[in-house]
Amino acid sequence: MVKEGGVPGKQSRHLPAFILLFLAEQDKHGGALLNRLTDVMSGHQAIDSGAVYRVLRDLEQRGCVTSYWDTDEPGPAKRQYHITSEGIEELELWYNDICHRKKNLEYFMEQYESLNKNYSPRTDI
Repeated sequence: MVKEGGVPGKQSRHLPAFILLFLAEQDKHGGALLNRLTDVMSGHQAIDSGAVYRVLRDLEQRGCVTSYWDTDEPGPAKRQYHITSEGIEELELWYNDICHRKKNLEYFMEQYESLNKNYSPRTDI
């Protein structure tokens, strides 16, 4: 049985794609990324802040993002993340993958809706 809110364990599958997308728009710190993810993915399970930072660390280790300390703003310094050319290449791979998945999901939805339209519950049970 699937719990309310979606398929268990699938929350962060596309987290790297969204993080790279947001960083392609402009440099951001982890908290700003978390807020943006929460806004965009409303209606789903809460975004795990730990997962966001794990993905950022992985992206940085793989050279897809770099980070620097921003001390220009008032308050404590914030670690800002910046997408690299490798990150742009990975973002394109994510785009192609998501387009392919979207096509498959649209097929599933059409078939399901067609099945549902023609399906009548059994009354002989």
